Amino acid sequence: DLAGWKPFTGDPKRSISKFTVTPAGELSVKNGPGDLQTEKQFDDFVLQLECKTNGTALNSGIFFRCLPDQYQQGYEAQVQNGYLGGDRTKPADFGTGAIYRRVPARKVVSNDREWFTMTVLAKGPHIATWVNGYPVVSWADDRKPAENARQGLYTKKGPLSIQGHDPTTDLLFRNIRIADL
Repeated sequence: DLAGWKPFTGDPKRSISKFTVTPAGELSVKNGPGDLQTEKQFDDFVLQLECKTNGTALNSGIFFRCLPDQYQQGYEAQVQNGYLGGDRTKPADFGTGAIYRRVPARKVVSNDREWFTMTVLAKGPHIATWVNGYPVVSWADDRKPAENARQGLYTKKGPLSIQGHDPTTDLLFRNIRIADL
């Protein structure tokens, strides 16, 4: 069920996504934009989840160290399996596992319409991601500290959130696990 999660409702134009649980226990995210946030907050953690995109090059992401009750204000581990010119080392829109707008994925490992595993590690200024066990990003945020990860280094606790990006959003998530470090 959705116990421990809450949808962002602060702006009707950003509260369009539908977050439901399938009979198989998977979190379904359709339509968008929207944002489903954890009630619990995390700073240093390791997160692992499985995701499946039900379309071609759909856009979503997992936000972390977010500002509570605000719309997608945190770091984003991107979900976007597109790549350019048939070259998986040239991700479209940063690529799955990227830290969006900060560092692109070194390679697009995941495929649309197939389950993939994404792992996110956040410890102090260091953030690393793996997709299907492949190291995609290892990055240290060396920006000046700020009160929002969009403006600078932010290592304080904040909720996680799952993004419903736009009207084409159609993803499934399962086996979402997180451990505080």
